[in-house]
Amino acid sequence: MIKSRALPILYQSICAAFCSIVLLSNIFSAKMAALPLFNLTIPAGLICYPMTFLLSDLVTEIFGAKRALLMVYVALGMSLFSYCLIAVVLALPPSNDGPFQAVLELSGLRIFSSLISYIASQIAGIQIYAAIKRWLGANRLWLKSNGSTFVSQILDTLLIDLIFLWWGLKMPMAQVAPIMLFSYAYKTIFSAACTPLFYLFVYMIRRQPKGALS
Repeated sequence: MIKSRALPILYQSICAAFCSIVLLSNIFSAKMAALPLFNLTIPAGLICYPMTFLLSDLVTEIFGAKRALLMVYVALGMSLFSYCLIAVVLALPPSNDGPFQAVLELSGLRIFSSLISYIASQIAGIQIYAAIKRWLGANRLWLKSNGSTFVSQILDTLLIDLIFLWWGLKMPMAQVAPIMLFSYAYKTIFSAACTPLFYLFVYMIRRQPKGALS
């Protein structure tokens, strides 16, 4: 039996939020959103997905890389389980479920590209954050958070857009490249903008009793 101290409520709460955002991002990505200002079409899941890197950085800083990786693997398992459940529900005899199918039906290519980019970029981000943390200790949170995110997002953006858009949908690179540049810029700007929030979360958590973090 796992003792409650082994998995504190704080860690469980962050893990639950992380898993929810990962699942919702994948479902939201079934919708392609048009951006009139840039004349681009992007997966809607891009809007909320960068929050996962804020949470993984937070867990890595407070609880360590092992628990951050555990959180990533749990979200991966939940995503696979959810896809299986959705596939079973969609396979049931239909009864005017056109809107339901339109919302939840995800192509195998989309799932494959999402999961590959997710697991590769999350693991890379955590390992980079942990390496910088070993070098700097508790100092310079902004460098640890933004440095790991800026590098890992290159991997995330390249994998998902090249696999899904260029290789899968056969979009020409002239169309894929602007989407990649926008996606990377959005995710890195999002990360930088969340830096004060990251500092606030770390400060508030470190003020908690030691037993809450053990």
